[in-house]
Amino acid sequence: MNELLRSISLIVFWSTFFLCASTYFLYPAITYFLSRLKPFTSLKDDRHPFVSVIISAYNEEKHLEEKIKNTLSLEYPRDRFEILVASDGSKDRTVEIAETFSGQGVGILDFKENRGKTIVQNESVKMSKGEILLFTDAASLINKEAMKNIVRHFADDRVGCVAGRLKYIDTHTNLTTESQGLYWRYESSIRETESRLGRLIGVDGPLYALRRDAYTPLQGNIISDLISPLLVLASGKRVILEPDAVANEDPNLQAHQELTTRRRITLRALVGLREHKDLLNPFLHPSLAVQLFFHKVLRWFVGPLVLLNAFACASMWNEPFYRFLLFGYIAFFLAAGTGSILDRFGKKGAIFVAPYYFTLVNVAATMGIIDFILRKQVVTWVPVRNKPLEKQ
Repeated sequence: MNELLRSISLIVFWSTFFLCASTYFLYPAITYFLSRLKPFTSLKDDRHPFVSVIISAYNEEKHLEEKIKNTLSLEYPRDRFEILVASDGSKDRTVEIAETFSGQGVGILDFKENRGKTIVQNESVKMSKGEILLFTDAASLINKEAMKNIVRHFADDRVGCVAGRLKYIDTHTNLTTESQGLYWRYESSIRETESRLGRLIGVDGPLYALRRDAYTPLQGNIISDLISPLLVLASGKRVILEPDAVANEDPNLQAHQELTTRRRITLRALVGLREHKDLLNPFLHPSLAVQLFFHKVLRWFVGPLVLLNAFACASMWNEPFYRFLLFGYIAFFLAAGTGSILDRFGKKGAIFVAPYYFTLVNVAATMGIIDFILRKQVVTWVPVRNKPLEKQ
């Protein structure tokens, strides 16, 4: 029986180890190699197709005026784009602020009911005129060349979606913001290599664009900035990143905000993949299914995989190698706990950044998985930036 238990523990240990290593190290390495071996380069020109800039907003009176001014200042012929501010049942001065810009050609879509960003995007697209649809968030300011740099890629008929580059600002405020900055640099490097293949998995909600004929209306409980580009890839079109189109965004200041965000993203992504399960079918979409599994799905399940790996180590406690690894786990999660305590008191500690954030995002993802199993839904929500901060 002991030998059987050890055999099972070994299988669990090495299989979970391989899966975790695959999503964090093997997948990025293989993607990088392939992107160098056969890179995709889009054909660009300076034509100016008509663009609909869609700004979804829910109670964004704090950011909207600056956002509209920022959008009006973009370097693109003013007669070649429209700005649509879509209020998702806002209860503050969002609509009133948008109306002050109506004389400058800003359209206001005042939806009375709060139905969520995805539904608002669907309705806004119906009312838009653009050949190119550019989606951007009310709280994200973009550089003046962003629209021009994104749109020029659509001269290539092979390109269906172009993402801007998300840049977190002021990431040195506390341990939570520092850890977001560190993780995002890692994730951005993977996205850059995927883009060099023309196969970017997921885009950043604050700034991305699609051809009108590549836009697919989605259900309200689905996260559009993941599923929309995946559907573009499934159709045979390319999805790429434009590094010189930048959306500046504030990071979440507190751990509970980041946990809430990551939990919600995981739930909505899993719901989206359940509704579009063909995306994970390797017989229909072989390369897309592999990318999606190793970059996204496995990443969400790292929390349970790490727990299984730790239990396997504990079951082989008598062997020095696994006992050493178990002590490593204990030290790692003690460091994560220490980082959490330091963050609560506004303190920093560079050595705690990685274990703290790794634990935070994987706890959040695991909670999102549990929400998915319990068939919970998230359609509307109050953006965490609009919620009051907890006192430290």
